[in-house]
Amino acid sequence: MDERGNTVAGDPSGLEATAEREHQFELETMQARIESGLGDPEIRQSAEYDFTYTFGQLGLSEQDSSNLKDLVIENLLSGGNLAKIEKNVLAIIEQTKVATDGGEKTLVEILHEKLAGRAELIYEQVQKYFEGIEGKVIDYGAGDGQVTQLLKDRSGLDIEGYDVRSYPAQGVSVPISLFDGGKIPVEDGHYQAGLMTNVAHHEKDNEKILEETTRAIGSRLVVIETVPTGETEEEIARDRERTFLNDYLYNRLFHNANIPVPGTYETPQGWIDRFSQHGWNVTHSEDLGFDQPTIRDVHHLLVFDR
Repeated sequence: MDERGNTVAGDPSGLEATAEREHQFELETMQARIESGLGDPEIRQSAEYDFTYTFGQLGLSEQDSSNLKDLVIENLLSGGNLAKIEKNVLAIIEQTKVATDGGEKTLVEILHEKLAGRAELIYEQVQKYFEGIEGKVIDYGAGDGQVTQLLKDRSGLDIEGYDVRSYPAQGVSVPISLFDGGKIPVEDGHYQAGLMTNVAHHEKDNEKILEETTRAIGSRLVVIETVPTGETEEEIARDRERTFLNDYLYNRLFHNANIPVPGTYETPQGWIDRFSQHGWNVTHSEDLGFDQPTIRDVHHLLVFDR
């Protein structure tokens, strides 16, 4: 870094400082959005219901779920450093135990058990749209790879995954490569088809995802996205913030993976319009509703061809 504070080429400390500033800005942006959402009485009421529902689905009693919800929200509104708040809340969640037939398990352990069921559900929702696909397939934003593995093992797809983080689940052997969130190192149209499940809303500038999937995928793209709902623009705006708070709870407070939660949600029609600008035609649009048993997020399935 030079005397003016500019990053000098080949200066690792300068790059690290820039990355740290960007990370801090992301935390501050999330914190402002959390406080704004919880400061709105209607959004807070919805978030309190959803948080309580989630903890109940993981096995806590109604009273214990409500108490934990209060504790989480109290921490989020404490005004402290968000990174420290997240660490504190994660510790509370990891220490919270639920009685089971085999003894006791933490909320995090129970959530991880339920993730296997989530992969099965997604597989059932998408597998028929890959029938007849003989070329290569990409799972763009494959996560832990469980869905990718099911598509390989049960549907016989020549599939591989890419993600910006590497955390394959136990038993996943399908190739999942790391990339920087920009270009995938393949030629144009390398894949005949692609899958993208709940990826785009985790990228602040998700237009680049639409551009890259369009470049790398030739003929079919299957998308599941978390979407806000409502009859009016005002209702949709409020539900967008409710959805953000659920997304934040699941991705930041149950996990220590630093998953971005910029909350760049679109309505189903919004995604259809944006993909159409890249030459994709929607052939199937389906409201999946609250299809996951733990988080009250509305999901929508879209199938695009070209």
